[in-house]
Amino acid sequence: MGIEIKGVTIPALMIKLDKKKSFEENLKELEKKLSSAFFQGSVSIVDLSDIDLKENEIKKIEDILKKYNSMVLGYKSAKKESRKKTLGDVSEKKSLKIINKTLRSGQRIEYDGDVLVIGDVNPDAYVIASGNIIVMGTLRGVVHAGANGDETAVIMALKLMPQQLRIASYFTRSPDEVEEPEYPEKAYIENNQIFIDKI
Repeated sequence: MGIEIKGVTIPALMIKLDKKKSFEENLKELEKKLSSAFFQGSVSIVDLSDIDLKENEIKKIEDILKKYNSMVLGYKSAKKESRKKTLGDVSEKKSLKIINKTLRSGQRIEYDGDVLVIGDVNPDAYVIASGNIIVMGTLRGVVHAGANGDETAVIMALKLMPQQLRIASYFTRSPDEVEEPEYPEKAYIENNQIFIDKI
């Protein structure tokens, strides 16, 4: 059967190990597949629902994902208790809410978890999340990631041009005249300030 890597929502990947293979075989296959430029800069969900891994094995998976610039969005587990594992400083969020439309002026989305908008966020539309915010379109409204104080949260958009951007207690805004970016960007906190880099 082999290890599976498939897109569950753009741009998140679901990574499911092959339980018929040894952990080391899975690890080698994961590294081989992630070395493709197609997967680099992605966000990942690791499916642990039908495989039992030790903490040091999970750490090895996280190290490989980090090596290829893939961030863990969370873990899917059959166990009822939540897993508080992290990749670097990025902690697992509760769940992912998908908004499959453009948010118009005056619309407001609030969610305890990660939010994925498949569309644009227009001026004077609001997205507030305790986790990460991903916009598969142009972000021109107001967004607040890590609203419960999570400074590891990130904001990603195909075109990042927000009226106001907040992560935890930090905020910034676009200049009055801003050129439309030619590439996707992400915003994150480092050294007590918000940085914006292309993905």
